[in-house]
Amino acid sequence: MSAQEPDATAQTAPPELFVLRDQEGPILYAPLGNLIARANEPAVAAALAYAHDPSTLDFMSEDERAVVETLGERGFFKHRAYPRHVVGFRPVQVTLFPTNNCNLRCSYCYAFGGEGGGNGEPLTRMDLEVAQRAIDLIARNARQRMDDGDPVRNFLVSIHGNGEPFCAYDLIREIVWYGQDVAEELGVPAVFNAATNGVLSEEQLDFVIANFHSVNISFDGLPEFQDANRPIAGGRGSFRRVDHTMRRLCEAGMDFGIRTTVTAAMVDRMPEIVAFVAENYPGIEQLHFEPVWECGRCVTSDNVMPRSDVFTQRYLESLEVARERGVRLVFSGARQDMVVDTFCKVSSGSFTVTPTGDVTACYEVSYRSDPRSERFFFGRFDHELGDFVFDQAKLDALSELNVHNIRYCDDCFCRWHCAGDCAAKVLDGIALEEHHGSVRCDISRALTLNQIQRKLDWRPTDG
Repeated sequence: MSAQEPDATAQTAPPELFVLRDQEGPILYAPLGNLIARANEPAVAAALAYAHDPSTLDFMSEDERAVVETLGERGFFKHRAYPRHVVGFRPVQVTLFPTNNCNLRCSYCYAFGGEGGGNGEPLTRMDLEVAQRAIDLIARNARQRMDDGDPVRNFLVSIHGNGEPFCAYDLIREIVWYGQDVAEELGVPAVFNAATNGVLSEEQLDFVIANFHSVNISFDGLPEFQDANRPIAGGRGSFRRVDHTMRRLCEAGMDFGIRTTVTAAMVDRMPEIVAFVAENYPGIEQLHFEPVWECGRCVTSDNVMPRSDVFTQRYLESLEVARERGVRLVFSGARQDMVVDTFCKVSSGSFTVTPTGDVTACYEVSYRSDPRSERFFFGRFDHELGDFVFDQAKLDALSELNVHNIRYCDDCFCRWHCAGDCAAKVLDGIALEEHHGSVRCDISRALTLNQIQRKLDWRPTDG
C-alpha cells in the first residue's frame, strides 16, 4: 500500500477531530481516542458541524443525525484530556557519554567523533567520579519513587556518546560494576543499555553479553555502504568487524537493534537492506531507518539527505519486506500508536552527561562550543561540591519545548504522535514560536497516514 500526502488543508475541529483524504476518500481521525473511520463527504460535513457546534444537530436530516449518533456512540466527539508530561526533575535514568574519542570516522557524524566536535575541543574521557555520582542520583530517586508508590521498577544506565563509548572500555567496566553494587545496596534493579558502532574486541563483546540488557548498533545495512560511510580511522572498512559483533549477539540470544542512516545514495536500496539484515542477523529486535540530517561531518562530505517523497516510498516498500521477514521497521517520526506531547525526553527530564561533566537535555548537543548548548545544557558536575548542580531556569525553559506551545502543529493530525519532532533539528538557532517544521514533517505525515490506513484495512483472522 502506498500512502498519499494528507490534504494540506486538512480540517480540525474540537474535540481533536481531523479529516484526512486519500485515494479512497475522506477519513475521520480522532488521535486522542485512536478512533478512525472512513466516511463520505456528507457524513464528514455533518460530523464537523456537530463537533464545532452540537446545536446543529437540531437542523440535520435523519441521515445526518444517524451519522452523528453512530460516531458519538464510538466516542468521536468525546472531549479528552491532552497528554501532559510530568514537570519536575527526578530522573531514574541517565545517559553517560564516556568519551568523545572514536575508532571510526563516519562521513556524516553529527558530532565529529574522534575530532573534538569539529570545534577544536580536546578529546576527553569522563571522570569516574562523575559517572558514579550520576548513578547515585538516579538510584536514590528510583528508591524514593518506589517507596512513594510510583510505578518505578529499576534505574537505567545508558552508555552512549559523541564518540564511541567503548573507546573508554576500562571506564565502562567500572561504571557497570559500580551500578551493580549500588543496585544491590539499595535493593533496586539496575538496567544497562548501550549504543555502539559495533567495532568491539572479543573481550568487550563478552562483557556486553554478560552485563548489558540491550544494545543498539549503528550499521548502514549493506557491506559496501558500511565500508564507505563508516570507515575505521585510517580508512579501512568496518563491515567485517561489525558483522562479527552482530553475529555474536545473535548467537548469545541478546536483544539488539540496528540504526541505519539513509543517504541519497542509499535510499533506493532500503528494501534490499531489510532483506540482508533479516537473513544475516535473525536476533535483531528492530531496524531503525533515519534519513541523514545535514549537519556535522555530513556538511563536509558528499552525503546528502534523500528527497522526502523518495524516502517515504522506499520505506513503504521496505515495510512490506520487513513484514514478510518478521523484522520490526521504525522511523522516529511515525508512531501512530503513541500519544505524547514531547518527541523525546528533552523537555521532560532528560539527564545526559557529556565527557566533560556537562548535563545536556539532547544527545545531539554535547559540546559547550555548540551554539545550541545555551538552550540544552542545564547543569554540570561541580568537582568541589562532589555533586551535580542544575539550572532550574534552564529546566523550566526546556519544559516548554512541547507540542502544546508549537502553533505550527495545531492543525496537524500528527501533533500527538511526533509532537513537533526533534527540537535540536527544527529549533536550531530559532525561538519556539518560529518553529515551522522541516522536510521530516512530510515523511512523518505520509508514514503516519499509512499506519492509519493499515488499521482501517485490518481484519481479524478466523478463529
